[in-house]
Amino acid sequence: MIHLEQVSKTYKSKTVLHPVSMTIEQGKSIGIIGPNGAGKSTFLKLVASLEKPSSGSLSFNGVPYSKNVKSLRKRIGYIPQDIALYEELTVKEQVAFWKRVSLEKPDPSFLKQMIRTLRLDEVYKQRVDRLSGGWRRKVNLLVGFMNNPSICLLDEPTAGIDLAAKEDILLWLQSLHDQGKTLLYISHDWYELDQLSDEYLLFAKGRPIVRASREELLREKDSIIEQYPEEKELQNILRFFN
Repeated sequence: MIHLEQVSKTYKSKTVLHPVSMTIEQGKSIGIIGPNGAGKSTFLKLVASLEKPSSGSLSFNGVPYSKNVKSLRKRIGYIPQDIALYEELTVKEQVAFWKRVSLEKPDPSFLKQMIRTLRLDEVYKQRVDRLSGGWRRKVNLLVGFMNNPSICLLDEPTAGIDLAAKEDILLWLQSLHDQGKTLLYISHDWYELDQLSDEYLLFAKGRPIVRASREELLREKDSIIEQYPEEKELQNILRFFN
């Protein structure tokens, strides 16, 4: 269980995330949605312990992040929006490199299962710079999650890829959820969100404004649109939700 207590983030004089308090229960799959610049990626980085809060605190199972960072990071898998790979290496070499530098020794059976589900055995000996965007996204997922994390954090993991690659990734993420892992992921794709989400966390103006199930969000969406008449991107996002 992750708990945030009045967590905020300010860069210089600009507050990008206003104080947030919430509890994220183990095993939840939460889709994070909202306009660009609403604080979603900053929120995810704070949960991943990659950013320190400007105020407030985070804890995992009652232990403050500040006292538990090294141990905590062994349990977290974080997939950034930008692909972070060495493009001159093959997929096999990529795996070997990240295994050497990983804080936690990868579980061989989990790694094999992930390679098989994502169909990466088909391109295992190919250089990353010769792969399509969909294959690169899958390799990025592989190296980010090879430590078999219990907390899986993803920032737009299927952005700009083909449908077949997206389906492979969704299948794998669903299997992680079925294993009881916690998923927090940012997406603008309602199909993905419907497939994976127990709940939605809707951001606007640097803060989460609604945390709700699909049914609750459907009931509340017209009211939210009325409350934020100047947020055109937010309105467009919600209008596609049905």
